[in-house]
Amino acid sequence: MTKYSAKQWFVKKRTEGNINIQETFELVTKELSTDDLKEGDLLAKGLLFSNDPTQRLWISKDSVEGKLYRAPIVDGELMQTYGIYEILESRNAEFEKGDQVFARGNWADYCILSPDTTGDAGAFLFKVQGDPTALLTFGVTGITAYFGLLHSGAATSKDSTIVVSVAAGATGSVVCQIAKNVLGIKNVVGITGSDAKCEVLKKTCGCDYALNYRSPTFKADFEEATKDEIDLYFDNTGGETLNMALLRMKEHGRVVSCGAISLYDDDDTKGAPVSAGISREAWLQVIYHRVTIQGMLVTDFADQIMKALTDLGTWVAEGKLQLIQDIWEAEIEEVPKGMLKLLRGENTGKLITKVIYP
Repeated sequence: MTKYSAKQWFVKKRTEGNINIQETFELVTKELSTDDLKEGDLLAKGLLFSNDPTQRLWISKDSVEGKLYRAPIVDGELMQTYGIYEILESRNAEFEKGDQVFARGNWADYCILSPDTTGDAGAFLFKVQGDPTALLTFGVTGITAYFGLLHSGAATSKDSTIVVSVAAGATGSVVCQIAKNVLGIKNVVGITGSDAKCEVLKKTCGCDYALNYRSPTFKADFEEATKDEIDLYFDNTGGETLNMALLRMKEHGRVVSCGAISLYDDDDTKGAPVSAGISREAWLQVIYHRVTIQGMLVTDFADQIMKALTDLGTWVAEGKLQLIQDIWEAEIEEVPKGMLKLLRGENTGKLITKVIYP
C-alpha cells in the first residue's frame, strides 16, 4: 500500500458575485492510498490545468440542475477542471503507471480519476499523444472554435465579414485563424482589450482589423471595420459589444452565442433584461434583418470530435494555425488565482496552469 498526502481544492460556497478565493474555495489536505482505488480507477498527479470561462458557471449560485449544460458543482465538492495528469497507480487495464492522460479531473496535486468522475464511461479520459499543451489548447477550446464557426455559424468562404469578440482569448484566437487562414474570409475583425493583444491578432491571427474596446475611438473604429455590415458575429462576451454587433448585421446574418464572459462574474448584470446591454433598437434589428442567433455547446458534437482534432492537427501542420498560449506556473496553493486571471482578461490565448512542485 502506497500513501499520498493530497492537497485538493473544494468548493466551499458557490457564489453569485465576483469571485473571492477565500470565501469560494477551500484547500484541504487529504490522505490518498492505493487501497482507495476501485476497479477502473487511476491515482494521478496534476500537471497542467485548463482555465475556461465556463468553470465560473459550474460554481455559480444561479446554476441549477437541468438549466446548465452539466450538473453544477455544489458546496463541499471537489473543484473540477480539464487537465493533463500523470498516472501514479492504475487499476485500469487501458492505462499504465507513467502514462500522461487528458482527463476531467480536479484542482489537486493528487486525485483519483475514474469513469464516474471523468464523464460517461470515461469519455473525458484518454492518453496524451504529442504536446500536452497543444491538446489543452485545441482539445478543449480549439474544438469549440471549430464547431462554433463551421457548424453552428455555418461559416464559408462566401462570407465577407466575420467579427469575433474576446478574439485574443483561447477560443477567439482559433476562430480568427480558421476564418482567415482556412476559409480565406476577406474581412476578419477581432475585438480585444489591449493594444498588445491587438498586435497579436494582426500579426499572429491574421485579423484585418484588431479593435481595442477600451479605446476612446472604439465605436467609430467598429463602424469603419464593419462598414459593409456583418455576415457572422462570433460572440464570446455578451453585453454592449453584442448590442453593437446586432445593429450592424446583414439581412439573414448569423450570431453564434458561444459565451458571455462579461456577464459571468458581475453582480450588476443579474436580472438585467435581454442579456444585459441589448437595446430595443438592436433587438428590433434582429427581427427586421431576420438575424439568426444560435447558442452552441461543444458537447452537441461529441460524435465528431475526432474529425475536428484531425482537421485542427492538419491545419497546424500546414502552418494555418498557431498555438497561442499563456502558460502560468503556480504551486497548488495558488491554482484558484488562474480563474481570476482569466476573468480579468489578463491572458493572451489559452491560459494553462502548470503546477510546480518543490
